[in-house]
Amino acid sequence: MEPITKNAGGSAWVAPYAKIRADSYVMLASLLGQPPSENLLKVLQSLQWDEPIPGGLDRALKALRQASHDYPLNALEDEYAKLFVGLGSGEMVPYASWYRDKMIQSSSLASLRSDLILLGIVRQAGNHESEDHAGALCECMALISREPNETDHATQAKFFQQHVAPWMRAFFKDLESAKSARFYRTVAIFGSRFLESEIEYLK
Repeated sequence: MEPITKNAGGSAWVAPYAKIRADSYVMLASLLGQPPSENLLKVLQSLQWDEPIPGGLDRALKALRQASHDYPLNALEDEYAKLFVGLGSGEMVPYASWYRDKMIQSSSLASLRSDLILLGIVRQAGNHESEDHAGALCECMALISREPNETDHATQAKFFQQHVAPWMRAFFKDLESAKSARFYRTVAIFGSRFLESEIEYLK
């Protein structure tokens, strides 16, 4: 991604970027947590933004919008199943504990659960995925980055740096190169570019 340009009045990209952060996390949570729905595809197909955002992220969003027109819903359901469904049978293992400790339900998950309690975020009844699933973590980031909110910048940055940044970039890199990834290759590129912007924003 190109360097994010700054001007004398501060960072020109920050204000427009701040407006799309929570929505970007919601999109990733939806795309990673379950197969894309018809409603989600319609949202992706109509993506638009009027103010400047970092160039790499801009191109990734345009590619994701185009990909949502290129693949029928049943193809996306099949692709999602091949990539994510069934622990050990899907190509991807989308859990922080796996990427960080090479095991499921590790100490990193216990640390995450403690921090979620401090933030007042509780697991929804009927949700069978652990809290360190990539989609679940994106949903958590969406909650704490929503405007207006009571979670200050420093708290957001600490959570991101402890529980998202250390592993999710590697996850998106693996997803981009997964054999079954077609539409989800564009999801991975968008996720990577978005995380790069988040790293800059949450410094």
